[in-house]
Amino acid sequence: MTPDTYWQSATEDAEMQDEHAFIWSAMLDTIDIDLTGRRVLDAGCNRGGFLRLLAARSGISEGYGYDPAAAAIADARRLAGSSALTFEVGDTVPAGWDGFDAAFSHEVLYLLHDLRGHADAIHRSLAPGAPYYAVIGVHAGSPGIADWHAENGDKLNLPALYSLDDVIEAFTGVGFAAAASRLKVGFVPLSAHAPSFPAGLSYFYEHKVMLRFTRPRA
Repeated sequence: MTPDTYWQSATEDAEMQDEHAFIWSAMLDTIDIDLTGRRVLDAGCNRGGFLRLLAARSGISEGYGYDPAAAAIADARRLAGSSALTFEVGDTVPAGWDGFDAAFSHEVLYLLHDLRGHADAIHRSLAPGAPYYAVIGVHAGSPGIADWHAENGDKLNLPALYSLDDVIEAFTGVGFAAAASRLKVGFVPLSAHAPSFPAGLSYFYEHKVMLRFTRPRA
């Protein structure tokens, strides 16, 4: 993955984060743990919007986010204010980051060339029994995504398009227990953002899913 995959300008990213707000809300409505007082990791955090939401809405004690885009991380640090949020530039979990009570990612997995390496890094970063909630709509089972990937894969330096089975196999292969859920999505804002992606409600209701990978307690 490359930094430009995640972030190109502050204006473009601010617009993207505004449009992701309804997905972030759906993510929090779907998860099955209370985040109050928890330490949380955000993989591919961009400008830190999701962690700021968790600090404000969910009462997390600490949030940690990493992203390969240095400019995005600079903005994340600036926007964090006095919140207990830490951000680092990187394309994997930084050294020494471990013991998290939960981890999240949103549309990160399809960007990763070493999916199993990511799964292993997340596994090592979590406390025993902790879940990793990964939301993905860009996969082989989503209508129209194969065409989008064929047009953009080289430009964005994407790996081969994963199926959900590919993703699940990578995570169970390093010891995670896997489960899946539909996102609890309500109203979907109508906009021109990412027009090459499926625009129908079925994409958000049926094909953009939350995968839960839980590190066993023993």
